[in-house]
Amino acid sequence: MERKLTNKAGEIIFYEGSMPKYYFQIRSGLVKLNTYRDDGSEFIHSLPSAGHCFSETFLHHEVPYCINAECLNDSLIIKQGKSDFMTMLDQNKDLMQNLLHHNAERMFYRHKMLTAMSINAPSHRVYKVLEFLKTHHKITEPFKFVVPFSRQQIANLTGLRVETVIRTVKKLEQENLVRICDGRICL
Repeated sequence: MERKLTNKAGEIIFYEGSMPKYYFQIRSGLVKLNTYRDDGSEFIHSLPSAGHCFSETFLHHEVPYCINAECLNDSLIIKQGKSDFMTMLDQNKDLMQNLLHHNAERMFYRHKMLTAMSINAPSHRVYKVLEFLKTHHKITEPFKFVVPFSRQQIANLTGLRVETVIRTVKKLEQENLVRICDGRICL
């Protein structure tokens, strides 16, 4: 049975260590999938938005979540129980194919992001992550991609300190690789 849930910004959908019981599909809003390191700093794994599902792969393996899910803004999320979701997949080949296609896209995204994350130079790491996000959104014109993340979120995505991201963005701006438009980073 499907339920539509309205979640407020900051609301936790599930915590690391809890058992997966539901399929989640975002109708509107933005969700943060993250973990917290031992030092208390945050690492953002991904930021799924409207039209995306998240954490469905956990339903195929009897292990607890290794991430948290939190709404970044007010969101409308469809929540479906595990057994109903699995039955629906068994009965609908096209749905299963769409889910596999979505997971393949996500795996490509994660591998590209991990490659960018392995770069030691902060300016190169930040630029490669932003460049990949621009490509992912299929924007090709120079400085037309407005990065939808704050500098803190970019720091959390890249594993860098926010101060490093701020300095790096200024350096990238001086090198004419990015522009700052109304306080937002444009690539």
